[in-house]
Amino acid sequence: MAIEKTAYKVILKEGDFEIRQYEPMIVAVSQEGDLRGGGGFDALFGYISGNNQENKKIEMTTPVLNDLGQENLTIAFVMPKEYSIDSLPKPLDSGIRLKEIPGRQVAAIIFSGNINPVKIDEKKNELLDWLKGKRITGTGLVELARYNPPFIPGFIKHNELLIEVHLDV
Repeated sequence: MAIEKTAYKVILKEGDFEIRQYEPMIVAVSQEGDLRGGGGFDALFGYISGNNQENKKIEMTTPVLNDLGQENLTIAFVMPKEYSIDSLPKPLDSGIRLKEIPGRQVAAIIFSGNINPVKIDEKKNELLDWLKGKRITGTGLVELARYNPPFIPGFIKHNELLIEVHLDV
């Protein structure tokens, strides 16, 4: 069975860069210690595995998102689109919150490989330079979107950096 992927429409594509229109989504968010995963990932995986008020299992979706804030790194699992904020079971872990994200326009750079701070900085600079060349300003934090489990070899991994933009389309 295929894993549900967050829905979006590509507005512009140039090589590894895209401007996308995302549909609204709901995410389960937790604090994360570092990009290797651990506490936050484990808590969210527990939530979708049934550690919630209804002992209900929720299907895994892609991507897994990390807000790359300077102070607080977060990790988020996108909830399947069949759920509303009211129909999702409440987390038992007080460190998990459910959050609605309205539809939004996002610029993306697509790349493969294992994640590390140097690669993230390099790709972030490429994305911001591309946007600058298009005279488009990104708003908010850059997000890391990962589509594969950690055991997949790096050269196969599909990763993206995302930043919200506002266009008149």
